[in-house]
Amino acid sequence: MSCNSRNSDRVMLRTAGVMLALFALLQGCATNGVKTTASTPAATHHATLVTADQKADFEAAMASVKKQDYDKAAELFTKVAKEEPDNAIPRIDLALVYEKQNKMKEAEASLQDALKVDPDNPVADNEYALLYRKTGRFKEARELYEKTLEKYPHFIVMHKNLGILCDLYLKDYACAITHYTAYSAVKTDDKTVKMWIADLKQRSGK
Repeated sequence: MSCNSRNSDRVMLRTAGVMLALFALLQGCATNGVKTTASTPAATHHATLVTADQKADFEAAMASVKKQDYDKAAELFTKVAKEEPDNAIPRIDLALVYEKQNKMKEAEASLQDALKVDPDNPVADNEYALLYRKTGRFKEARELYEKTLEKYPHFIVMHKNLGILCDLYLKDYACAITHYTAYSAVKTDDKTVKMWIADLKQRSGK
């Protein structure tokens, strides 16, 4: 592995700080039989917060998410974001909550805000690409996935998400196989993706 690749991985680990618990609560691993995937960030949000009050607000926001009180969660994540103008993470959290409320314009604005704060945040890019997909902007989603993977080729969940986009929405099965395979090479215990690969190869005659 090159020095540049190792440096990219370290940057990804440093910037991908949204708590996994939030993604588990807000996204899950599958809905209504449609292939989907939650992000798997490497660090915890708590390490990025400065004051005890901010940590308390974050924990209260998480509790509100668990109770599906998304209005309160949005209020608290907005508060933390204002208190941390240089931190992209609460802005990503807020975008996820807005999506649960079906407030896609607000979610997009929050992700744009996150990327202004941290233009190289791969988690923000991944969520933005997912939002593009959910709002039918498949070309933009693919472009963003591919652009981000050029910088962070080892961000495995993005390979899976791009595979899903190519598979179900773009019907580009060669693309889907490529990115499912990249994901599967690392996540060797994910039998579901292995089945997706086998199915696509059978259907495409490969």
